[in-house]
Amino acid sequence: MREGRGGLSLDPRTKLLILVFINVIIFTCPDLYTEWFCIALIAAVLLLMGAFRQTLRGLLFYAAMMGLLYVCGIIPGFLSTFISMMVICFRRVMPTVMFASGLIATTKVSDLVSALQKLYVPKSIIIPFAVTLRFFPTAKEEFSCIRDAMKLRGIGFDLKNIFTRPLTLLECVLVPMMLRCASIAEELSAAAVTRGIESETRRTSLRELSFQAADAASSAAFAALSIVTVLGGIGILYG
Repeated sequence: MREGRGGLSLDPRTKLLILVFINVIIFTCPDLYTEWFCIALIAAVLLLMGAFRQTLRGLLFYAAMMGLLYVCGIIPGFLSTFISMMVICFRRVMPTVMFASGLIATTKVSDLVSALQKLYVPKSIIIPFAVTLRFFPTAKEEFSCIRDAMKLRGIGFDLKNIFTRPLTLLECVLVPMMLRCASIAEELSAAAVTRGIESETRRTSLRELSFQAADAASSAAFAALSIVTVLGGIGILYG
């Protein structure tokens, strides 16, 4: 994970708190307009943090799901109803995924571990969490190397081979990937232990985490929206 370049620097604890507020907003919002406002607020915060790629990707994916819902509403039938239900489920979790991807892209693992320790999260949770965050970027690089090696052997990861040689393609991807994943997990675990992640002494950090005005403003915005959505949902339920 990397720090957002030239972007707004928020405390990792603030980002985790905002993630909680987003879940509350999305699963209690009474109408679609509230959801759109939440998406716009998430996009604004991510842009300020410097997560431009994650913001654009999330907005395009959300727009594609809304377009698919519109098409399914025009076409009658059981298949369109089934697709609509699936798209609605994905649309509900999309804001959380969008902000979580920005959180990962703009937060260093060391800062996040330090924030979790300040929140008195048990080490039994922090250690697997830190190893997992380090694992996925490394696994992505390994998959890219495997894909390049497959191209050199004439087995490109494309639609033609997916339909004509699916078993060969699956074997060439899964076997080396499983072996490398096991090796990556061991290496990351050894690196974490070497850095003293299991030490009983309190961990120090070169960067001192603290709440700033930006943390208070962003947290207050999402907190206010979550309160409005909860009260709106209660009003609809008992109105």
